[in-house]
Amino acid sequence: MIMIDKKPKTIGVMFDRIAPTYDKVNTILSFGTDRLWRKTAIRHLGIKKDQKVLDVATGTGELASLVLSKVQCTITGVDLSREMLAIAEVKAKNRGFSDRLFFINGDALKLPFTEHTFDNAMVAFGLRNMMHIGDFLDEIYRVLIENGKMAILEFSLPANPLMRRIYLFYLKTLLPYIGGRVSGNSGAYRYLYESVFSFPPPGKLLALMHTHGFEITAMKPIFLGIAHLFILRKKAL
Repeated sequence: MIMIDKKPKTIGVMFDRIAPTYDKVNTILSFGTDRLWRKTAIRHLGIKKDQKVLDVATGTGELASLVLSKVQCTITGVDLSREMLAIAEVKAKNRGFSDRLFFINGDALKLPFTEHTFDNAMVAFGLRNMMHIGDFLDEIYRVLIENGKMAILEFSLPANPLMRRIYLFYLKTLLPYIGGRVSGNSGAYRYLYESVFSFPPPGKLLALMHTHGFEITAMKPIFLGIAHLFILRKKAL
């Protein structure tokens, strides 16, 4: 069992260090498919005009920007990394989204919002960085309106044994090398391998989501199972 330090300060500092090259490395490592995955998540979430949306682990704001390019809504992005948010704010301004996209430096396990604030929530590749997934789900449940929906897009290990071996080799060997060369921080990309390898499989995540008050309306494997998309709906207790 790999033991990983996921304290908020540790995660925030790590992403601060790779913020300048984060988008570039994502595009390289995913062969340009990460944008398509985010579009799939948005399509399944079905955000409507004038709704309020929470984007957790917003990073440089790519997921939020994709939403706003399609829907006239309001999005609040939350992230631990100040450097990532600084980039996100510049991008939002350049794209003309500053009046509808707002950013807060904060912890997803201690969201600074009252109950029933958001119509929808979303998180792309940030769930595995949470110290306590159950606590995160409780916070999202608290801030969503009744029947509010959440999209979770996260890496997973393929079920097919051959594909899993190939993917693990890529994660453990090639990804830290490429990510390290581009970003100057191979440690952050070794962490990516460790966090994916030790992350609960989709079946366990489904059970946890049910336990914390959510109905799963869709679950979709992405790109041969190296990622999964979950669409959750808040049930009334």
